[in-house]
Amino acid sequence: MPHQPAAQPIRPEERILALDVLRGFAMVGVLVAYCMWNLGTTPPEAYTNADKLLDAVASFAVDGKMYTILAFLFGLGFSIQLGRAGDDATAVHYYRRRLAALAAIGLAHALLLRNGDILLPYALTGFLLIPFRHARDGVLIGAAAIALLIPDLVRFLWEASAIPLPERPEPANAPYLIENAVWVRYWFEIAPFTWPNNLALFLLGFFAGRRALLTKVAQNSRMLFSLLIGGVIAGSAFYLLRLHLLASTDLPLRRTFIGLAFTFHCWGLASAYVAGLLLLLRASSGARRLTPLAAIGRLALTNYLLQAVIIVPLCLLFGWFDRFTPTTAFLLAAAIALFQLLFSPLWLQRFQYGPAEWLWRWLTYGRAPPLRAKSDYAPV
Repeated sequence: MPHQPAAQPIRPEERILALDVLRGFAMVGVLVAYCMWNLGTTPPEAYTNADKLLDAVASFAVDGKMYTILAFLFGLGFSIQLGRAGDDATAVHYYRRRLAALAAIGLAHALLLRNGDILLPYALTGFLLIPFRHARDGVLIGAAAIALLIPDLVRFLWEASAIPLPERPEPANAPYLIENAVWVRYWFEIAPFTWPNNLALFLLGFFAGRRALLTKVAQNSRMLFSLLIGGVIAGSAFYLLRLHLLASTDLPLRRTFIGLAFTFHCWGLASAYVAGLLLLLRASSGARRLTPLAAIGRLALTNYLLQAVIIVPLCLLFGWFDRFTPTTAFLLAAAIALFQLLFSPLWLQRFQYGPAEWLWRWLTYGRAPPLRAKSDYAPV
């Protein structure tokens, strides 16, 4: 992609179809995870066999994998923004504005709607990428490895200090907005245990973007197939290893190994999903069938916010919080996903940005971008 000033939003003809498909796929998965594990469920003792099976399948196939894809793409997007910039200072200036705007949107989302928001943590962690923009490849990989170990180091030092670890809040009968504020505080208190994993994926995504690894892999069907099979095998193996570690009680560094096993399980399956989607995109029929996912990906921020905009009022109105089973939660997610699959392409027939994306660009660049619809894509 040729260098150009970064003081403007990316144009539709510069968009990469594969990245939008991956984002769209991840957003649907985030919706499933949100409905199944964030809205509150009935006691597991009341689950039917179908509920138990669905919960187990979703835990294996969804939990943690979609956030892995999104975080990786976040870092890769940083490399694209740097590549578009005419100079380093301009790139950093607008990247900081972009993150600040995202943080503001995320904070509003967390306080008013979803108490498990990922926008604010992504935005604040994203600032840590800036010092690494000129780092050598080995430094990026090494820093990512260190970031994975930070949560256990922090926990060890915290416990050694005898200061109690933050406890999950239980604001019984509190108004919803008060409950959200309490949860936002809690997520910040435990940030040292969760955000370093985001940073590791940001760094790996930045490394992959700088080396155009996604482009190279996407052009090699044999490599994609190997990554698909290898990702499934590795993801399954680490999942079984984690189950074994959970059943063990006397293993040194047990907690560290359990956490790493889950992380590598997520990375393995996420890699398989990415490879599978890229394989489908190599066929013209596959690309056509994935166009609705690409539309969701182009409106990723809008669709992410829209999930809570739809779900939270329904739950408050009908008293659904803490009453879901895996089956009812999945059905809710499926209904909203279907709506977004229909809504997103229709919106893009008239507009080139979603309302949240338009606002984000306005806050970033200081001027409102045009909304006239375009639909051209750059090759992956």
